[in-house]
Amino acid sequence: MNFAALLERARGHASNTLSARRMDGSDHQVSVPALLDDVEALAAKLTQAGIRPGMQIGLQAGNGYEYLLWDLAAIKLGAVIHTVPEELPPEKLAALVQQHDAALWVCENRQALPGHPYRVDLADTCTDHPLAIDPAAGRLEDQDLHTRVYSSGSSGYLKGLNISRRGTEALVSDFIAAFALDPADSHLIFLPLSNYQQRLSVYGCLWAGASIRVVRHTSVFQELGAFKPSFIVAPPAIYENIYHVHGRGQQAAQKLGAFLGGNIRFMITGMAPIRHELLRAYNELGFPLLEAYGVTETGMIAWNTPATQRIGSVGRPIHPEHVHFNEESEVVIRRPFPLTQGYFDSTGSDGAQTFLADGTIATGDIGALDDDGFLYLKGRKKEIILTSGGAKFHPEELERKLTSLNGVRHAIVLQSQRGQEVVAVLVTDEADASQASGIADEDIRALNQSIPSYMHISRKVITSTIPSIDNGMLTRNLKYDRKGVYRYFQQQIEVTQA
Repeated sequence: MNFAALLERARGHASNTLSARRMDGSDHQVSVPALLDDVEALAAKLTQAGIRPGMQIGLQAGNGYEYLLWDLAAIKLGAVIHTVPEELPPEKLAALVQQHDAALWVCENRQALPGHPYRVDLADTCTDHPLAIDPAAGRLEDQDLHTRVYSSGSSGYLKGLNISRRGTEALVSDFIAAFALDPADSHLIFLPLSNYQQRLSVYGCLWAGASIRVVRHTSVFQELGAFKPSFIVAPPAIYENIYHVHGRGQQAAQKLGAFLGGNIRFMITGMAPIRHELLRAYNELGFPLLEAYGVTETGMIAWNTPATQRIGSVGRPIHPEHVHFNEESEVVIRRPFPLTQGYFDSTGSDGAQTFLADGTIATGDIGALDDDGFLYLKGRKKEIILTSGGAKFHPEELERKLTSLNGVRHAIVLQSQRGQEVVAVLVTDEADASQASGIADEDIRALNQSIPSYMHISRKVITSTIPSIDNGMLTRNLKYDRKGVYRYFQQQIEVTQA
């Protein structure tokens, strides 16, 4: 894939479609050439307003048709889309805008940036409403800078990332080849487009000719059966919930297949650890669920594919020569064109700890290769639990063991602030969590006997509350938010005895 030819190549896939919600609330489905006609119209309006290559266009919006138009129009013009997470409050957006030299800001939220002279309402994207740009806006001269995005990662605060044009082209090309994307494919996108992974999927589908459906995460379960995608990319929490409702009991394969739309060729998961039992269950029912691994700083690092899979690993490195390990067994990447050039809007220590002086990029993940070249991850370097006795371990090690217990859907291992004790938050199948307490006691005693004493679980919280974005236990990318889980159960964590 290359950006210079992307839109022209996509126009050649006349029979494929893109569908998404528009700002007027309508569900809009168009052929890819019709989509590109709308892109051309917006690009012409931007050119007339004075947008030139290298100028920044700020964009804060949720998933929808207009979001895609702005992204693709910027590609056509060589402008730099500066995306902001849609949940960033208006007051924080206003502070961020003051720091950056954007020609205009496009906002879905009508309360965002009131009175700003170069603000565009997302609803005016496809109207004749004139655009006003900042005549003093500068131009970024780096020809390899494709877009600017934000990530909170495990840090808990926003970090800006400068995304590489060549890094994007290389990663999308690798994905198309490894998973054999072609015009017969169809892809459902529901995670935020402001998360760059989803835009990578859009570019790959446009290049390969696959049809695309873009929705918001709240409607993903309704959309699967209606759109009938051939592949999806989702965090473990989505697959857990689907399997819990549709993947068990009699005729599980038929029920699961119907819910997924009857057209699934493969499914990809990553972003957080997944239960090995869940991977096996999907695959045994005939639905390839494949674990992959990457970080925004480098791009995808390893993946299982329909042709080569080993459950428990995150797959073989895409380019083995790019993957190295330091003395702490941290995965470090050295590649000619990483996905990210570096950080902006972050502390100096962030950049120094990630983009190392020798040219490698530290992922923050501890891992190892087996004899067959499959990569296994133990956990996040920053999330290592340090016990009061000075021992260290990865919470993910315990979580994998806990989620293998009967009836446990989710397990999050934390450390109490009072006493530095190991605490397990267990989400069970039981409607009444108290009924599962006795079983959990027995299971935890048995587990504690099989692991080193410094890993022993001292306290537990049994709950039937499923982690979600709304209750603060999942991030916007549907990963566990450990700080959010702690806040939600703080009283039980600090008081409840195992």
